[in-house]
Amino acid sequence: MKLQWMFAAIFACTLVIGVHTVHADEVLDSINEAADAYNEKEYQEAIESLEYARQLIQQMSSEGMMGFLPQPLDGWKARAATTQNMGIMGGSAGVEREYTQNGNSRVTITIMGESPLFQGMMAMFNPALAGADGGKLKKIKRNKAIVKYDEDDRDGEIMINVDKRYLVMLKGNNVAQEDLMAYADAIDYKGLKDF
Repeated sequence: MKLQWMFAAIFACTLVIGVHTVHADEVLDSINEAADAYNEKEYQEAIESLEYARQLIQQMSSEGMMGFLPQPLDGWKARAATTQNMGIMGGSAGVEREYTQNGNSRVTITIMGESPLFQGMMAMFNPALAGADGGKLKKIKRNKAIVKYDEDDRDGEIMINVDKRYLVMLKGNNVAQEDLMAYADAIDYKGLKDF
């Protein structure tokens, strides 16, 4: 029963994500291999094939999320975005990009895709809980956000809940609060919600 649920969940993911043609055959081939192995009672092989399909889907999802990261602000440089497999976040897909200015100011933006753990994390966006840890609850382009910033150290963090499906995190070191907020404003939240 559990394997049948896994087959259905992974197949649904292929439909929701809109699998790219290049990988679609490989994903579906892997799912079909898992079904064949399951029917032959080769359960370990079935699990491995499903896991491979899941990893391909996460990879495609991460690659798609790269387009929602902002371009560097004027006077800043950006490294190439990297994809992340957020195993600690329940297998969530994600992307990360680092922005620098004058070699000493740094902003890192991470976007994590849907994860079973997100529902538990949404409680952090309660005003009482956000304030208990020194954060302030704000809205950034109609999305709930927790903003923490230390004026003395010029360090800050912003965590943004996007449609209860994505978690966007910005971490700034030796950066002006205005620049950190400008990066938060530059993210394509509408595109992310429609993804």
